[in-house]
Amino acid sequence: MNIILFSLVMLSSIFVLVLGFWWDSTAPFKVHISTLAAVLAMFLSATLAMTLYPRLKRRPQPQSPIAFDDVIWGQDLSSKLSTPAAVIDGYNIKFANNAFLKELGMNGMRDMITDLPLTNLIHPSSHQQMTDFISRQHNQRSSETMMLRMLYVDGTTIPAQISLSPLNSLQQHGQFLLQFTTTSSSEPTSTKLDVDHTYRYLIDRLDQIVFQMNVDQKIIFLNPAWERMLDYTPQECMQKTLFQFIHPEDLPLAEARINALTEGKRHHSQFELRLIAKNGRSQWFEMRASTTSRLKSERSSVMGTLTDISRIKQTSADLKASARLANDMIMPNVPCMLYRCKNDRNWTFDYVSDGCLEVTEYQPYEITNSLHFNYMQLIYPADQQRVWEYVQQQVNQQRSFQIIYRIQTRSNKIKWVMERGKGVFSGTDELLTLEGIIIDISSENYQSMMDGLEQMTSEQ
Repeated sequence: MNIILFSLVMLSSIFVLVLGFWWDSTAPFKVHISTLAAVLAMFLSATLAMTLYPRLKRRPQPQSPIAFDDVIWGQDLSSKLSTPAAVIDGYNIKFANNAFLKELGMNGMRDMITDLPLTNLIHPSSHQQMTDFISRQHNQRSSETMMLRMLYVDGTTIPAQISLSPLNSLQQHGQFLLQFTTTSSSEPTSTKLDVDHTYRYLIDRLDQIVFQMNVDQKIIFLNPAWERMLDYTPQECMQKTLFQFIHPEDLPLAEARINALTEGKRHHSQFELRLIAKNGRSQWFEMRASTTSRLKSERSSVMGTLTDISRIKQTSADLKASARLANDMIMPNVPCMLYRCKNDRNWTFDYVSDGCLEVTEYQPYEITNSLHFNYMQLIYPADQQRVWEYVQQQVNQQRSFQIIYRIQTRSNKIKWVMERGKGVFSGTDELLTLEGIIIDISSENYQSMMDGLEQMTSEQ
C-alpha cells in the first residue's frame, strides 16, 4: 500500500511539471482544464495519502510459535549435560542423552527408546507415583523431586531421585526435561572410583566364586576365582546359565532354589551342589545367594558366592567310613548301640547307632532329639537314681564310667545292659557331651564276647 501511494504522488508531480513547461496563455481552454485537473489530482492524492496511511499501515502480526525441535534439544542435552536426562512429551520419551542410556545399561539403544512410554523404564510399583508427579508439574510447575524405582536393562531396579523441568510453560504444555540421579552416582567421582577400585581388588582376590545372574538366569558377572577353580574363563561363560555347569544329580534342587529366587518367592538360599570343571572333574560347593530386590513376588537378578567344600566333604566321608567300619566290627558280634547325648536329666540323645533297635526295640529317630521321649524313661525305675548319681560322680571327676543296670524295652521286656562312656570336655574344662556304648548283656552272644576278650587278654 505504501508503494502504491508513493507512486501516485510521484506520477502526479511529474505530470504537473511536464505540463507546466508546456503552459502557454494562448493555449486552448482544454489544455488549461487538464492542467488544473492534474494539479487538483496531485493535491487530492497527497491529502488521501496523509489521511489513509496511518490507518492502512500494516500492523505487525504475532509470529507463530516456533515448534520445539526434539532432536536439536536432545543433541544439546547430550553435549551439555553430564547427568542422566531425557526430553519427555506427556508420557513418551522424545530423546535421552548418553548419560541416561549409560545409567540404565542401554548404550547404543537410543532409537529403541525414542517414543517409548516412560512407564516402560519405571518399576510397576512406582507407576502411580510418576503419574501423580507429572500431574502436579502440569498444575503447579513446582520444582520438587521424587524418589522412585527405575528399571535397569536386565530388569533389576535402581532407586532414583527424579526431577522435572518444563521446557516452555506457554507454548509446549506437557513437554519436560526429566533428570535423575541414583544413589551410586551421587557420590563424588574420585571417591566412587577409589571405592570401586577397592571393591574390585578385594573381589578379584577372594578364594570364593562371586557371581551375578540377571532375571533370565544368565550369568553377567564372575570373578577370577571361577577360572582358578573350574578352568573356564569368565568371558566364555557370560550369558550362559549356571545350570550348564551343575552336576546332573544336583540339577533339580538347584533349579528349584534359583527359580524361587528369580521369581521373588524367596530372598535368600543356601545349599550344596556339585559343579563340573572343564576337565570333567566335579567339585562340591556351598552356594549362598540372594536377590537384588526385597519386594515379594518381584522378578529379580541374583547374586551370591560359591565356596569350595570338596575337602570338607571328603573329610566327612572318611569319618563316616571309619565310624561305619567300627560299627561293622562290633555290631554283628553283640547287640549294642553307640550314642552321644546331653548331660541333662533326661540324657537326651543327639545320636544313636542302628543297634538301638535291637537293644531297646525303638528306632533311632524315635529317641533322638525327641521332646516326648528320652532314654531315662527306658531305665528301670528302681535303677534310675543309682545310675544318675554314679554317672554324675564320674563325670564331675572327669573320669570314664562303667555301670550295669536294667532297661525296659518297648514290649516291656526287662534287659540287663552294661554302659561304658565318658564326658567330652572343652579346653576350658567345660562339659560338652557324653559319648559311649550300651551293650545288651542279656544276650547269649555277650558271654561269647566276654570269653573272647579274656582269651585275647591272656594271650597278651
